[in-house]
Amino acid sequence: MKDVKKLFGTDGIRGIACEYITPELCYNVGKALAILAKEQKKQDILIGGDTRLSTDVWKASIIAGALAHGANVIDAGILPTPAVSHIMRYGYTFGIMVTASHNPPEYNGIKVFDSLGNKLSDEMVDKLEYILQNIDDYGLQPYDKLGRYKQDYTLKNLYVDAILKDLNIDLYNYKVAIDCSNGACSTVAEQVFRGLNVEFKIFNTDYDGLNINEKCGALHPEFVAKTVKMNNYDIGFAFDGDGDRIVCVLNDGRILDGDCIIYVLSLYLQKLNLLYGDTVVTTILSNYGLEHSLKKKGITMLRTAVGDKRVSIELQGKKLALGGEKAGHIIYTPFCKTGDAIYIAGLLMKLQKLCNTKIGDILDDLLIYPCTEYNVPVPANLKDKVLDTPIVKKAMDESLENIQDNGRIVLRPSGTENIVRVVVEGKDTNLNDKLAGVIRDSIEQAVKYLS
Repeated sequence: MKDVKKLFGTDGIRGIACEYITPELCYNVGKALAILAKEQKKQDILIGGDTRLSTDVWKASIIAGALAHGANVIDAGILPTPAVSHIMRYGYTFGIMVTASHNPPEYNGIKVFDSLGNKLSDEMVDKLEYILQNIDDYGLQPYDKLGRYKQDYTLKNLYVDAILKDLNIDLYNYKVAIDCSNGACSTVAEQVFRGLNVEFKIFNTDYDGLNINEKCGALHPEFVAKTVKMNNYDIGFAFDGDGDRIVCVLNDGRILDGDCIIYVLSLYLQKLNLLYGDTVVTTILSNYGLEHSLKKKGITMLRTAVGDKRVSIELQGKKLALGGEKAGHIIYTPFCKTGDAIYIAGLLMKLQKLCNTKIGDILDDLLIYPCTEYNVPVPANLKDKVLDTPIVKKAMDESLENIQDNGRIVLRPSGTENIVRVVVEGKDTNLNDKLAGVIRDSIEQAVKYLS
């Protein structure tokens, strides 16, 4: 079996279906989670998935592995990742979401939640990896100790009802366009927005297993932006394939990424005395300008490593309310512990109404610095080594000397792809381009040297 340590990236396991993610691997993950559940003297595992063609195969394989090793499995069907996180509070040991999130349809993956609805801790991931590396040491259960399987596709209603109860507002007179990316939100969006009493139209819910995230959703917000402008909607939202990312579009066609959404929510919550500690949490990828703009409003911005799991840990540890990622994973801890696109859409509209201040007016004070980004192809075995080479270190040192306090530079090996991300932000676009190019070239040279 392949080195399991490398299977777990920033957000679980992810790769191309039938190549990187196989039925055997999925069976073993189900088996390993059943073994962990048994150690905790519990045995109920919740599983859901997105709309990819491969999801049924991977779910069936995980379920088989879990049942064969004594765990009961409750299949919640197609539903968003944050729904799985929410439903965990009803007594399940582990929650599994089969999804590759925003990735194209040929990808799939596995996200795992603990009994509190959090992504698995590093310690628990280590235990899971250990079992997987030694999976042949664990035998089957006897016939009378096998687990039971049950389908309950109504579980998603617990999530829908919780959103509506928490928001507790009538948003009559809002005209809203919603892009579900032919993904998991397709099964719950209509119930939520009807419950909020908005006038809405939902797009991209006709999923066929091969069109998830294809030219729609959070990765392609130009579709909903065009729709909003052409049909004079008040606001538009685009979700990704598993519903943990959101992009917002204003009436004038402006597209708001996670940084913009965090800024808007921060000021709304601050006005309502709901921004605990006047502090928000983002990652190292959030724009340098966001930090400065929040500081001018008396709001501190803390940064974590990439991943909404890291943001959630920081938020809960410091008892803060709001955090998220530039990519659109937004967490509001009074309700959710992971990125939750549909809930955040409702929260944005609710807070705009309560504060009687338009989102667009708030954004006038947000300064986003120009940014140059490169995704440099790097073989998996070199992603960490390449950053320690003299040529890359020299390029970084010289670039930092050039940009000084007028911007920032981030180099980060991707947790899910064979690339190193180069990000240069600063006031001078030409300087950003120059420095990003120098660092990109140094990485490419280092790869040739190490290969």
